[in-house]
Amino acid sequence: MSHIKLNNICKSYQGSGLAVSDFNLDIDGKEFIVFVGPSGCGKSTVLRMIAGLEDITSGELWMDGKLMNYESPGARNVSMVFQNYALYPHMSIYDNLAFSLVIRKIPKKEIKNAVMETAKMLGIDNLLDRKPAQLSGGQRQRVAIGSAILRKPNAFLMDEPLSNLDAKMRTQMRSEIASLYNRFDTTFIYVTHDQTEAMTLGTRIVVLKEGVIQQIDTPKNLYEHPASKFVAGFIGSPSMNFINVRVSPDCSSVSLQTSDIEFHFGENYKEELKKSGYAGKNVIMGIRPNDIYTEDKTSELHADMSRPFSVDVVSTELLGASQLIYFLLDGLKCVADVAAEAIPEKGKKINLCINMEKIHLFDVDTEETIIG
Repeated sequence: MSHIKLNNICKSYQGSGLAVSDFNLDIDGKEFIVFVGPSGCGKSTVLRMIAGLEDITSGELWMDGKLMNYESPGARNVSMVFQNYALYPHMSIYDNLAFSLVIRKIPKKEIKNAVMETAKMLGIDNLLDRKPAQLSGGQRQRVAIGSAILRKPNAFLMDEPLSNLDAKMRTQMRSEIASLYNRFDTTFIYVTHDQTEAMTLGTRIVVLKEGVIQQIDTPKNLYEHPASKFVAGFIGSPSMNFINVRVSPDCSSVSLQTSDIEFHFGENYKEELKKSGYAGKNVIMGIRPNDIYTEDKTSELHADMSRPFSVDVVSTELLGASQLIYFLLDGLKCVADVAAEAIPEKGKKINLCINMEKIHLFDVDTEETIIG
């Protein structure tokens, strides 16, 4: 395993601004760190700087107490798994797996034993005579991961390794990568734009936007306590609903801007809003789809539920045991994730309630979290 530290890392390209700005992260040995964010946010650039495939414009990269800014990729003892597999097309699967051991002049018997053990672990031991073109995407990705394992690195770096796979194969490979992490005493750093991958794999997640870290936290804390509207909207599927509201003068409730619907708070929220100076001000209220309930279900809950409010159903999506109900609230399209017991028709009015213990409030100007 490897202790990796990034101090004030910046990356700029000629003729453009900073692709990565003031990136600070301390990675302990045997962590599974996930970089997540929209396309172009700088997550792959940071990974490539760690690997030595991109120069660092400014800042310091340390590995196990050694400054690595100017060390070659080969001197860093990390293995990279790419989105496009990066296999040698003219070589057999066996030779692809063995390549890193051959160039290190490991004895042939040791190479064979290591390759067979790794191939069996990944379920590709029956494919060793084939060429990469004869394999499915999932099989090729297993080969790429096997090649990385055989290098015995101090850290595994993975750049969107599952993005070329179908949904079923992605789920299976996620499980296999999680198993590998539990098996090896090694640091994993994983890049993805898929927040489901981030939430299921990471021990900590780094959320990036336009090259700037927005929040670093555990999956649970990111979901339950996002630092900003951006993080709240990016983490969770379906995304959080955001509604413009006005805080009452006594901070006991918020009201919609174009209707008489009010949502009342508990005492903790009331006191926090007063202390923060938001009495009578506009804020953004965020509520996750699974914290919205149909009125008939509220009696089963012990949470602080809002009063029922009536909405028109715009559309529904059946997901099996649950359904998504899309509706308009204050002119904004929102979604509730509820049980699929009774599916309402489009245009029908239904009554919904919100779990007020789970709402989030964000500042209109900074979009930083006020409460949540």
